[in-house]
Amino acid sequence: MKKLLIALSLLLAVQLGAQTKDVADAVKAFERAKQDAANVKRAENPQTWTKLASAYAAVYDAPIKTIWIGASRVEVKILLKDQRIVNTTEESLNGTQYVIDEYTDKKLYYAENGDLAAWVITNKYINEDLLGEAVKSLDKAAELDTKNARTKEITEQLIALKNRYFNEAMCAYSLGNFKESSNNFESAVNIGMHKMVNQVDTVFMYYTGLTAFLGQDFDRAIKFFTKAIDNGYDAKGDAYSYLAEAYKVKSDIEMTKEILNTGFRKYPGTQSILVSLINTYIESNDDPAKILELINAAQANEPNNATLYYAEGNVWKNMNNIEKAVESYKKSVETDPNYYFGYFAIGAAYYDKAVDIQVKAAEELDDAKYEALVQDLEKNLEAALDPFEKCYEASTDEEIKAVVAEYLKNIYFRFREKSPEYMAKFEKFNALTHKE
Repeated sequence: MKKLLIALSLLLAVQLGAQTKDVADAVKAFERAKQDAANVKRAENPQTWTKLASAYAAVYDAPIKTIWIGASRVEVKILLKDQRIVNTTEESLNGTQYVIDEYTDKKLYYAENGDLAAWVITNKYINEDLLGEAVKSLDKAAELDTKNARTKEITEQLIALKNRYFNEAMCAYSLGNFKESSNNFESAVNIGMHKMVNQVDTVFMYYTGLTAFLGQDFDRAIKFFTKAIDNGYDAKGDAYSYLAEAYKVKSDIEMTKEILNTGFRKYPGTQSILVSLINTYIESNDDPAKILELINAAQANEPNNATLYYAEGNVWKNMNNIEKAVESYKKSVETDPNYYFGYFAIGAAYYDKAVDIQVKAAEELDDAKYEALVQDLEKNLEAALDPFEKCYEASTDEEIKAVVAEYLKNIYFRFREKSPEYMAKFEKFNALTHKE
């Protein structure tokens, strides 16, 4: 029994020791402020509510009072020297590898460069929405402050709360918690629009929309991207791209086009808008002349982008102009010799043309015309060989290699009797397709 009591007393000491002096002081001050706010007489004094707001903020701050985002791990360890790290782990979140130091009331996430990237409070000490209640307390203070004696104090506290919401938003964003991040950005926006602050933060509006978009809440994304644009902020055109993409996800293609065209008129050199506009017109089978005009504008902005010549080729192919399509596809691989999609497109264009000719040949009754069609068919099949071979060699995508191997096997099968080289090629790709 004596040993058990000793063990329990040690455990209690550890638990009490986990609550730092900053936390203990903040909790005590909060309890006093809460009592004052519950007092009918004192509750009529705006100062009672500014003190309560400050007390809420102090409890929020207590676990992280001396540290900041961007501090090095060494700096944080020194600043928190009186607090024990109970566990250290590693985890990959939102595409980033983190080292996580866990304390009794928080987890600190360090990026690969060793700097503090985010925190998560695991013990709030007061089980309330600390920042939200602080804002409500300041609203009450403003309501009671009929003589405006506390205006400066209320405003300063609101701005400080806005900064805390920003930190929370960034922490959540870093860890991939996009819904939480968006909510915190919105709270920061709302404080900026508060009558005591009156600073409309359009950047935070945009980030509210962006994090909602990343969290796949597209209605919310549309709402805040639109707000940001209406208030004069569009992130140099990116807001139009994201807003249009959100409408596209909702299958509102006409609104997608309208947004992108508005963005294009304002930022004709912004590639993200232009490429989105091109893709939208292509996907909706819209006026090809308009699409080509947009693609040519994009090529002028970015002449070394192979995908733009590939996109042009697709437009020409959809218009059944195979010669112009191949010309554009060839330009894509001239621009980037490793762009295997371009090689594939050239080969597929010749192969598809050969298939069309084969259909015509099967229906042709005139022997001379039939022979001419067969010669044209084989000419196109042979033209497909070199680009397909180059695609197979350049591609790093096993699925594409498998498809190309099948094309090559079929073509070489037709020509296998022409030469030993063709027979060897057929055997090679036949073995590959059976292997795959």
